[in-house]
Amino acid sequence: MEDTSSGSGPHVLRWLNASAVLGVVRAADQATLSDLMEATGLTRPTVAQAVATLERAGWIEILRNEADGGARRIGRPAQRVRFRAEAGHLVGVDVGPHKTMAIVTDLAGTVLAQVRHEIDGVHQGGELATDVLALTESALGEAGVAPESVAAIGVGTPGVVADGEVLMAPSIPGWAGNRLGADLTTRFDCPVLIDNDVNLAVLAENWHRRGGPEGTLAFVHWGARLGAGLLIGGRLHRGHAASAGEIGFLDLDEEPRERLSTDRMGPLESIAGAEAIAALAESVVRRRRTPLRELLAARTDPLDVSPIFHCAAEGDPVALSIVDTVAARFARGLAPLFLLLDPDLVIIGGGVSRGGPVLLDAVERHVRRRTLVPPRLEMSELGDAAVALGGVRLALDRTEETLFSAAGLSAEG
Repeated sequence: MEDTSSGSGPHVLRWLNASAVLGVVRAADQATLSDLMEATGLTRPTVAQAVATLERAGWIEILRNEADGGARRIGRPAQRVRFRAEAGHLVGVDVGPHKTMAIVTDLAGTVLAQVRHEIDGVHQGGELATDVLALTESALGEAGVAPESVAAIGVGTPGVVADGEVLMAPSIPGWAGNRLGADLTTRFDCPVLIDNDVNLAVLAENWHRRGGPEGTLAFVHWGARLGAGLLIGGRLHRGHAASAGEIGFLDLDEEPRERLSTDRMGPLESIAGAEAIAALAESVVRRRRTPLRELLAARTDPLDVSPIFHCAAEGDPVALSIVDTVAARFARGLAPLFLLLDPDLVIIGGGVSRGGPVLLDAVERHVRRRTLVPPRLEMSELGDAAVALGGVRLALDRTEETLFSAAGLSAEG
């Protein structure tokens, strides 16, 4: 990171240095210049320059040395700096067909409020946009954060999103082409970034793991619909038409029965999504005497598949058979992705992922049969907060870009 990099240019180098120093201070909360030198490998003058830049921007402050009780110090006292997490706030929003969620954090990513609204029935695009505005205001109120303190807002939504515009959203009628970004920008006077929900989930998982793998990280959402978010070399892979990762539309038939359409479930979703799992379970228990039948009958949500995994974990052979069938379908759909990308880590999230170890074991068993080198599989630790937290990460990235741009530093040189 020193001035020995070739082909970088001074602006790029200063941006890298300031970014590295900011990352260390934020992680440690407080640090001396010596700490920063050791953690970044930069020289004292370079660290001092980065600290001055970040102090002028208001992201860090230089702390005064505490009184030493009259003891005489030898040499110059160590200068200590503190990350000003309170200098601004970020909002991450998850927009879905069944729920909306908003999370408010400080600049360190510390969650100050988390508000969730359940959606009854089918919301049209305009109604949902109004709900999101109200939800965001509610979350800020719960956090005690003034709207003018919001530095940026990141929003995750289902569907194909390009340049902040929702082009297709099969699960939310009337959502494509909505004005949510413009409405939020007008209300909160800050940058608003909109991206695919699964893309934001993979950002959150990578952040949660403090950087994650250097190679390829895949996040697979497994709920009523299926989709994948891909980080390759630390960068989101969106594809030419921003539709990379739409694995729910993978057709496993030798000959497609009909042309793919976003007006209905994709072929893989039709056999492995939550609706298909629930239908499979209903058909099986009608023919078998099993404790699972009573649990399914007692559900208030027909798409709640948790009783299947509960009974499977208890050793119920009928439930175990259903889990094995579902895992086989899921693994068959994911195998092409694994063989093509050879990811370092695959994280499975979404409602079905709450099936836990009994489901993960079955998926791993079937993936091993279909791949040359099976990837490491894990269930998400972030649960249904992953998308909103990814929105926070997206907002933080934009806020840092704004900081460095205002300081005359740029990654573009």
